[in-house]
Amino acid sequence: MGDAAPGLPQPLHPPPPDHLVYVRSLAQGRLWQGEILENVIQIRPTVDSVRANVDGALEVEPVPHQLVIIVSQDCDLDQDFARREAGQRGTLPNILFCDLYIAENFRAMVRDQQQLGRQDWQRRIAQNQNERFHYLERVEPQQDLQGQGLTALALDFKIYFTLPTDEVYVRLHQEIHRRCRLNTPYAEHLAHRFFKFQSRVALPRDHQIDPIVD
Repeated sequence: MGDAAPGLPQPLHPPPPDHLVYVRSLAQGRLWQGEILENVIQIRPTVDSVRANVDGALEVEPVPHQLVIIVSQDCDLDQDFARREAGQRGTLPNILFCDLYIAENFRAMVRDQQQLGRQDWQRRIAQNQNERFHYLERVEPQQDLQGQGLTALALDFKIYFTLPTDEVYVRLHQEIHRRCRLNTPYAEHLAHRFFKFQSRVALPRDHQIDPIVD
């Protein structure tokens, strides 16, 4: 490309040579698919109070989630927020989250549960070749709204939960911290792998394999 036209303002930083995996979250505005949030507290009734419930009274307990990532569809999040901003009722009752874990801690947990060695981690999980798990590279401080950055992260598609959308937007002004969000197409890649895992079909038995005759 030729030189920029004289007199036009130039960007403070040239575009990076590689496509950015993350962009910094905005302090205000809607939530995004692939956005990482910190300190999300889920309030749920205790199992004992549900079991003993006879008069409608339930005890609740806080369930802290240190880091989560949004996997709800982005178009739903966008349309819901637009209606709320227009003073109308939102169209998305709940937001779907997956828990995020520090990758090294997650690797130790998976190693014990799945009996996976270092090579299995590097070749399968860290390369997102295992259908159940997803690996995310580290977040640089300049990509983080809090300016701290994050180490490499991982998630298990079996571990997810929802929170009411109304509650999430209120808590964004309280204890929840916005960090960053996955850029396109990384957000779509995560969503595709998550919903593909959820849509798998269990078969009563495997197909019989006919012998190959040369």
